[in-house]
Amino acid sequence: MPRLIDHDDRNDEIGAAAFRVLVRDGIAGLSVRKVAEEAEIATASLRRAFPTQDALRRFCFDRIRHSVAARLRAVTGEGRERAMQWMRELLPLDDTRRTELIVQLQLSRLALTDESLRGSAADLHDGVRRVCSSVLRQLSEAGVTDPALDADLETARLHALLDGLALHLLWNTSDDPAGQADRVLQRHIDTLSV
Repeated sequence: MPRLIDHDDRNDEIGAAAFRVLVRDGIAGLSVRKVAEEAEIATASLRRAFPTQDALRRFCFDRIRHSVAARLRAVTGEGRERAMQWMRELLPLDDTRRTELIVQLQLSRLALTDESLRGSAADLHDGVRRVCSSVLRQLSEAGVTDPALDADLETARLHALLDGLALHLLWNTSDDPAGQADRVLQRHIDTLSV
């Protein structure tokens, strides 16, 4: 009897393997052959799912987007705490988020010169901007921020802060990177208050 393949499970394995290759070997090391080897599947099987490197790269972008979106939907609470949790989800504060950021940076670097990936990179960038806008809306509804704030400017400022903080945390050797990130984020929120 032929073996049934759960395509979602197989794609999860392929995505995890592609992430490991990108973190270990960088964008230059991402090939169908290397990912198939890492996932311990036949190259022909991987090519059926992802016939080109571009398809595999776009899948990696999508995997990040779906993972982050699922974590953001799972956030509970209200007001300042909810806003803090949303911002934390965009920072490399654990192995999963650190890996996602490294993969995003590797692929985004390529997207600067590869038109076929530019849309996927822009989608992630725009997603962060939407989260920043939601954070500010959450803070405003909780009465934390000054009602006279320029929402567009503050969204751009928060986006820049989160992007910079994320890169900083990749190189951070602190014993408490989450605490350090929280202090920076709390201080930023304090500057927005009435």
